[in-house]
Amino acid sequence: MLPIVLLSCAALAQNAPPNTKNEQNPPVKVNVINVCTPSADEQQELKTALAKLPKSPAFDSDYEISRGVATVEEATRSKYVRLRREVKGESPLATVQYSLSVDPENTIETLVFRGRDVKDLLALSIEDKLSSSVSKPSSVLGADTPASRVRVERAGKTTVALARCENIDQSKYDAIFSQASSILADYRRVLHLKSMLASDIAWLSAGSSIQHSAKKGAPDAASSH
Repeated sequence: MLPIVLLSCAALAQNAPPNTKNEQNPPVKVNVINVCTPSADEQQELKTALAKLPKSPAFDSDYEISRGVATVEEATRSKYVRLRREVKGESPLATVQYSLSVDPENTIETLVFRGRDVKDLLALSIEDKLSSSVSKPSSVLGADTPASRVRVERAGKTTVALARCENIDQSKYDAIFSQASSILADYRRVLHLKSMLASDIAWLSAGSSIQHSAKKGAPDAASSH
């Protein structure tokens, strides 16, 4: 009788449902992006992506301008304006988007390129940051502020980025920052930002400080064109 019992137990073990613990709690993979000291391969990825951006893309006649107010960290309010342009079909780029945001601490410009073939380029962003206390939105477009951050996203690949970091010798990355800064300066003019965003920059600069408005609880108007 004993062999039968053992055989039954073995059969039950074989028919038992699989352990679902790993299915309910799958392992989490965390990719850490080294933005201060990227490797030689990552540097080359950044240079290659920047070099592929056309100097004078052919834009469609349609465009989109939006502006509004967003709540960021610690209930701080940020005002922003954005311009989005679509690029004609023969270009490797699908869209180009420029944004300028202002909060009580920082004024940030961001230029985002989205590729038409996501296998080649999902998105490339170039950013610069200035102190809001010394930089008015109306003066930012003509200042040609150098880039402080570059980020490249590719489908199925790890994101690559480079950012200015304090207390670190980043002289070896000067060529990449210079390349990104030149592109940012060129696209300020290619997008005709001074004329396209004239009224929106005036709205961004108008009125009391954002921090003062937030304390009073007075909502800022938001609109799109």
